[in-house]
Amino acid sequence: MLFPGLKFFAVRRIACALGIGIVTAVVPASQSYGQSTSPQTAVRYRVFVHSLHVMDIQASYRLSDQQYGVAAHVKTTPLFGLFMKTDLSMQAQGRFEGQEINPDHFETEGWSRRQQRHARIVYKDQTPDVTLLDPPETDREPVTQEERKGAVDVLSMLMGLLHQARLTQTCQGQEKIFDGLRLTTLSIQSVGEQKLPSSGPLDWGEAGLRCNFVGQQIKGFKFTSDKSKLHNPQPGRVWFEKIGAAGLVAVRIELDHPKLGRISVLLDGAPNQYP
Repeated sequence: MLFPGLKFFAVRRIACALGIGIVTAVVPASQSYGQSTSPQTAVRYRVFVHSLHVMDIQASYRLSDQQYGVAAHVKTTPLFGLFMKTDLSMQAQGRFEGQEINPDHFETEGWSRRQQRHARIVYKDQTPDVTLLDPPETDREPVTQEERKGAVDVLSMLMGLLHQARLTQTCQGQEKIFDGLRLTTLSIQSVGEQKLPSSGPLDWGEAGLRCNFVGQQIKGFKFTSDKSKLHNPQPGRVWFEKIGAAGLVAVRIELDHPKLGRISVLLDGAPNQYP
């Protein structure tokens, strides 16, 4: 997965496409995954609601045909942070069997929803097991072990999508995403090569592989929440473009949120690579 601030679910969906944050240095991906064969790719993004710049992104990852390590740091911009502060670090590791994602663990820590939070998930028999949730949240409907089976975290889902796009030049499939509290289904469909939209504060590139996706939360709602809008499918689009040695990189993500409208995540400069 894939993030509070603009409403946790909305930003978590954005994370499905990248990961978010602003930091003064690159957040390092795990050194134990693909260190000898896969360089570290560092990317920066800006997040806009309509034309308002609300968040920045810095993330890094190592990705090979067999395994991945990814980290991201999420932080609201100073102005938007006066109203909804978010400052989160996230990391995930896992492996691939063909195109199947097999996460090992996911962890997130930082300031979210008005307090400090820390969560850790480990995977056993393809089922996410929450080993740490601080503070605990007892005001939500539980997600059973059977319902969680086969689910992955948002960062692992992103790595799986990028892995598939690099191998096949397509993006197609169904995933379940579990963040420790909520269970979401994600349907992804390949559209093919397409000209990138020219609208928005930042333009990048000319054409890229477009993938449409639809996310829908199905479990883990607060007992007191109005589920009507939260149940609604949330459509979005992501474009991947080949950029130098970095290969295919997500350069633009758009999400149509029922309350916030159009959310755009735009690549801010060329990716950097490190040994």
